[in-house]
Amino acid sequence: MEKKEQKNLKVLPQREQLVKELTDQVKEDLKNYFKDRDYGVIAVTREDALRAFIVKTTNLCEIARLRHKLSPMATAVLGRALTGAILLTSLLKHGTNQRVLLRIEGDGPIGLVVAEANAKGEVRGFVQNPNVETFIKEENGRKKFDIAKAVGKGTLTVVKDLGFGTPYESSVPLVSGEIAQDIAYYLLKSEQIPSAVAIGVLVGEDGKVEAAGGFLAQPLPGASESAVEKLEKNVTSLPPVSTLIKEGKRPEEIAELIFKGFTTELLALKELSFRCRCSKEVAKGGIVAMPEEEIKSLIQEGGASVKCKFCGEEYHFSKEELEEILKEKQQGNN
Repeated sequence: MEKKEQKNLKVLPQREQLVKELTDQVKEDLKNYFKDRDYGVIAVTREDALRAFIVKTTNLCEIARLRHKLSPMATAVLGRALTGAILLTSLLKHGTNQRVLLRIEGDGPIGLVVAEANAKGEVRGFVQNPNVETFIKEENGRKKFDIAKAVGKGTLTVVKDLGFGTPYESSVPLVSGEIAQDIAYYLLKSEQIPSAVAIGVLVGEDGKVEAAGGFLAQPLPGASESAVEKLEKNVTSLPPVSTLIKEGKRPEEIAELIFKGFTTELLALKELSFRCRCSKEVAKGGIVAMPEEEIKSLIQEGGASVKCKFCGEEYHFSKEELEEILKEKQQGNN
């Protein structure tokens, strides 16, 4: 037993300085601080080497819906991808500019699905077909979106930019098209990390996002078999994560359900938001890269608009601005 505790402490160095037990007072403090904002908690167990990252993403999924004018089906798919990308930031160094990009290339009607998140909790993304029709399936007597039918068969690619030169890229086949299971498969095959992943996006009859979130639960090196079995039992007995969030459960309370039978401790907190890195300067770079003849054509048309794929923001360039861009380009070529 003594040996086991030492092994766990290696996984979580200076544990007593990093963690905080999830008491009623801590839960009340978190509720008062975050209120209805999106956020995530990284939790661990005191007794064994288990970790979970639980997120609420309701607001950022609704912002994505509004920005991209998404159909209900597209909202559910992109919401899952955005949430999944945030969960994958657990592979990054907390609070840095490191980024992870999730790219789903299926043969379904929604087409390409892309989500990118950084270690600070900022996420953005898009789907190729924002107006995809709704597909419904029945599961355990409940009707739900058929995400797999919208996505189809294909590949899941994860690109990690750790800021050390060439980003690391790895692809796996889509095993379900439901996104959560595909991320779990990626973590097992590419990162050698067995994980339980759950993601849910509840879309109301009016098309608005009513609840969204997810979790990623993992045994750390040194976890006992009995702890892993208990974790698996807890996770499989949980209702859909979107149902829990709709009922008012907060990330730290979901952590307690995942770690039922253990003492839950908080390791880190992360506020989450839909935020894009685009700007008018970035959009200008796209115009500068065009052939001169195309820029001249835009000038003749009296102006141009550049739309960011990731967030739907439009940047307008007047005739005068385009003339200045053309002048800069010509001077640079001389």
